[in-house]
Amino acid sequence: MPAEPKSTEPNVPIAFMVIGSEMVSFTLVGWLLDYLVGTMPGFTIGLTLIGFATVFFQLVRLSNLVSKKKPTREREDRK
Repeated sequence: MPAEPKSTEPNVPIAFMVIGSEMVSFTLVGWLLDYLVGTMPGFTIGLTLIGFATVFFQLVRLSNLVSKKKPTREREDRK
């Protein structure tokens, strides 16, 4: 049985996990900085907002990649 070639298409579930971890990591780093410096909640709010912006741009990029995906054989058969 021949091995199938690796796909260059994005793996959407893994991409969502990466995007979620980016959001959480920004928030946790902000919380840690606030705890260490004593400026609660300044860094937490600021880095959470930066995390939201990062996640938004990642979702836009992912949706563009998925929408440009070539139609599969199954989709062509339905036409």
